[in-house]
Amino acid sequence: MRNPTPFIQKMDQAGIMPIFFNPNETICLKLLEAAYEGGIRVIEMVNRGKEAPSIFPALRKMADQMPGLSLGIGTIYHTWEAEIFLDMGTEFIVAPVMNPKLGEYCQKTETPWIPGCGTVSEVFFAQELGAELVKIYPANVLTPEFVKAVHAVLPKVEIIPTGGVEPTAESIKTWFDAGVLCVGMGSQLFKKELIAKRAFTEIKETIADALAIIEAIKN
Repeated sequence: MRNPTPFIQKMDQAGIMPIFFNPNETICLKLLEAAYEGGIRVIEMVNRGKEAPSIFPALRKMADQMPGLSLGIGTIYHTWEAEIFLDMGTEFIVAPVMNPKLGEYCQKTETPWIPGCGTVSEVFFAQELGAELVKIYPANVLTPEFVKAVHAVLPKVEIIPTGGVEPTAESIKTWFDAGVLCVGMGSQLFKKELIAKRAFTEIKETIADALAIIEAIKN
């Protein structure tokens, strides 16, 4: 860890931050349950549907019964969106972009903020605004080489790649070898066909396997 604050320690221990959303509240709850049972301790629900604000409180209620689990909200662009979900109990904010106003708001409210960055300059400005962890997105476009380039000039910043990271030893090891703190995964963990079949046990097993890969890499 380059920046061992409590939030960074939590993310380091988590290894994976799953990213999910479904317009059906029951399915969202089942996905949260499967992720937790698979070993996940940090998870991000994305704000990508009109149903998200009404579903999040139910997830918050379930998460409160899951010791050690941190629940955050993603796909947040503006301060007013962050305020809505902070009132509902989100523990951290994830953004697909680097919006300075959102960063200032999160800094003021002492809320962990993970902005999406695609250039070294964006990473620098995010760090200046108090971001302890930045998301490089889309990771499949930026590649692990971008992580190395960032750390060459900003050695203390922590990075999580999302978008294109696969739950395989080859993919995950490439990112950790480049120096990321943890990885974010969405559809690779929560496959549409498994959700359609309500195959939550298979989803749990996919997650557990991915976490086992990370544990082996770290050790």
